Amino acid sequence: MENAFLAGLAQIANLSTLLWMSIGSVVGILLGALPGLTATMGVALMMPISFQLPTATGIGLLLAVYCGAVSGASIPAILLGIPGNPNAIATVEDGLLMTKKGKAGQALGGAVVASFIGGIGSLLALVLFSPLIARLTLAFGPAEKTTLALVGLVIIASVSGKNIWKGLLMGAFGMGLAFLGTDPFSAQVRVPFANVLSRTPLASGLDLTSTLIGLFGISQVFYELRKRFEPPQPVEPIEVKDIFPPFKKIISMWKIILSSLGIGTIIGSIPGTGASIAVFMAHNSAKNITESSNGKLDLVGTGSLEGVFAPEVANNAVTGGALIPALALGIPGDAATAVLIGALMIKGVTPGFHLFATNMSLVYAIFLTMLVANIFMALFQLLGVRLYPKILSVPEQLLLPLILVLSFIGAYAIAGQATTVGIYNLGISLVMGLIGYALKRDDYPIAPIVLGLILGGMFEENFRRAVKLAGGNYLVFFTKPICLLFIGLSILSVVLPILSRRKKARQ
Repeated sequence: MENAFLAGLAQIANLSTLLWMSIGSVVGILLGALPGLTATMGVALMMPISFQLPTATGIGLLLAVYCGAVSGASIPAILLGIPGNPNAIATVEDGLLMTKKGKAGQALGGAVVASFIGGIGSLLALVLFSPLIARLTLAFGPAEKTTLALVGLVIIASVSGKNIWKGLLMGAFGMGLAFLGTDPFSAQVRVPFANVLSRTPLASGLDLTSTLIGLFGISQVFYELRKRFEPPQPVEPIEVKDIFPPFKKIISMWKIILSSLGIGTIIGSIPGTGASIAVFMAHNSAKNITESSNGKLDLVGTGSLEGVFAPEVANNAVTGGALIPALALGIPGDAATAVLIGALMIKGVTPGFHLFATNMSLVYAIFLTMLVANIFMALFQLLGVRLYPKILSVPEQLLLPLILVLSFIGAYAIAGQATTVGIYNLGISLVMGLIGYALKRDDYPIAPIVLGLILGGMFEENFRRAVKLAGGNYLVFFTKPICLLFIGLSILSVVLPILSRRKKARQ
């Protein structure tokens, strides 16, 4: 164990890794600070660069972007009342009120400290529990893995967007895309117009990275271009001072911190739930704590530091929590970790027990990069507090073309020197960008598509293998306790949201 830790430390204890992670942190913070640009899109855009780096360095770069973007979303939420992404929605209320009170600096500094606490706390949970969960996967055969993939698909679809059926439809669409390419058992090409397209790169299926870049990067550019005829909104200068919150104030919020940390880590470890759920739960919990504090804490909702701390601790606790099922089970906790799993798989690393059994040094390297990513996130975000108002005023006329160019360069560069494959990847990115734009315009969620792409192949291969091993008996999934548990969870994840919405509608 000690040798594995030292080997993992050696993989990241070099100037190249630290430099790339520092770049990733800055890029992530900038992406998070610009409304509409998400952590998932940032990780997808940086994937082509990570492929050219050693595995630990490449994953460290992506984790740095991930942590930086999640934390950076609090910047526009506090200064402008515009969350950088949905994860920062709960930060808006108290953060904007603090800005109006002249406490923008303290709110920004408090958000950074809260983000660091949440990230480090969830990292401890990741270190402690992910190896245990990975060992439990030894009891998983093809049937169990099939229903496990089903849980991931159904859960992420059921909580995506306002319409559960749209989420389920997008999950099915993602699985359909995953089935393109070659049959894993018969080696037959499964694409439309196979006689023609079998001689093209499409015979190997959709390139994962190009698809992700199109869905999250290019589609967002098209989506924002709809506003091109609207007059730009001027951003008034905001004075930032008194950055670091009082230490005694932070200590007095220990109940809020522990509550938010627990909520964020647990919610993050449940595939498909995501930070947007955790922040509201943490915000509500903090509100109850402050109301029962007999005046010792400022009430949440009145422009208090407590109202900023709670969602930001939970928000960043989700990052470590989401990596628990990602590394231990191969099921993404959210869309960003789905992209991270894709990066690992493209690197030839398969998450799950095999990773913990055969490559523990890489596991420790990932843990250490998560630690470094949180340190860099806190450091660079505190150093740049006074510059944020200027960053937020970047005109879309410059930003959107830059994102589009970077997206196309990234998609083309994946192919290396294979020009034909590079052009094919460009086409896939463009088509997926148009599809993503059409879906976003009509309020269809994108996250289930990503999960379908990641888990669709796993579902199909294990489903067919389980049925073959059972002699063609399709009822094999209803004869195993673990399968029944996962099937029950899948049904509940669909039924409970429907019942909840009906109850609210009646009320």
